[in-house]
Amino acid sequence: MMWKTRRLENRRLLRDVIDRVIVLAYREEVSRLVSSLAGEGFKIDVLRPNYTTEEMTYSKNSRTLLNHRNAWQKAIDVNGYTLICEADFVPCRGIGDFEVFWPLENPRAWGYLYQGSPRLLAIVGPQQFLRGRTAPLVCYVVNRNVASLMLKFFDYEKEACDFRSYFMFDVNLQRYITVLGAEAFIPLYHYGEHGGLPNPEHAMLSFLSNKGQHRADNLMSSLHFLPTYANGNYWSFIRVRLGAHLLGFARLVTGRWISRTNVYRLSPLDMLKMYLIGVRRLISLPL
Repeated sequence: MMWKTRRLENRRLLRDVIDRVIVLAYREEVSRLVSSLAGEGFKIDVLRPNYTTEEMTYSKNSRTLLNHRNAWQKAIDVNGYTLICEADFVPCRGIGDFEVFWPLENPRAWGYLYQGSPRLLAIVGPQQFLRGRTAPLVCYVVNRNVASLMLKFFDYEKEACDFRSYFMFDVNLQRYITVLGAEAFIPLYHYGEHGGLPNPEHAMLSFLSNKGQHRADNLMSSLHFLPTYANGNYWSFIRVRLGAHLLGFARLVTGRWISRTNVYRLSPLDMLKMYLIGVRRLISLPL
């Protein structure tokens, strides 16, 4: 009991380290998201783009990348950490009091508060931080160092890709900045849900499972409000959540929860610990 008390006293909370929240939106209604995060004690900016005539010819996914680029430019001017979330993020209740899940002493560490189809790479340090791999940028936290690497990624993609066509920039992002020294981390449970409907452009890619639709496999706590995909129906929400939970178990039992790399040499004991973390992630409530 004394150890638990001491740990609670020493832990850092998201509200302690996040200086600014940037909500990315175009025409979406974000009042519930903004009021929920404001009630958690965060300072919030809503960032809405003014697309040029040329940018309106870009794919929807490319315009989303432009929005994130705008947020990275603002994050460079912030001393601490910036939380960036898209308009369809639904935060968990109490998110301001949730623990920091990345090593603050690492200037190039950043984290996904929400993860789509997450993979665990390693358990890092005495605090057992979870080094992870995922893709969707629904909600994540960066500092100015990581934001500057993301801007380099944008410049690279602008030269390498045709923005009028669909390309999976969020998959490429982590790979690119990891080579530059950035390290991504994930919490044990999702700190919120992807509440929106999938981008119709995802459905055109046959190799994307479930037409690119993704949900949290487990949540840290109940949500501030019903996601859009529930269409105002609580039982529809429960049905989707149960399906996402089952997909999490399928990912675990088929070995897709752990991703081997040449960076970490994983012993059999390491693998066992990582699988046990995967089980713990999925067996506790709430869903």
